[in-house]
Amino acid sequence: MKPHTANSPSTAAENSERPQSSPTYITVYTFVIWDHDRQTTTIYPRMATLAAIAKMRGKVNEDTAWVVDASDLDVEGFYSGGSPPSP
Repeated sequence: MKPHTANSPSTAAENSERPQSSPTYITVYTFVIWDHDRQTTTIYPRMATLAAIAKMRGKVNEDTAWVVDASDLDVEGFYSGGSPPSP
């Protein structure tokens, strides 16, 4: 029996099954928004990208930056994965 070589059909099939792109990571943050009902700022319950925070006119807490897999974001840019590690 011959060993598999780089040009063998079985090696090519194995390589085509592997993902071709690497995971994409993005930074999310906690932020505060103005609560009109209470007339004060409040911490939003979900982390989000800078773009999502800007759309909500929120104020970013840059000290809470957390790098996550981009697939854990919803279509609006909010993080839907697990909780960030506690400090």
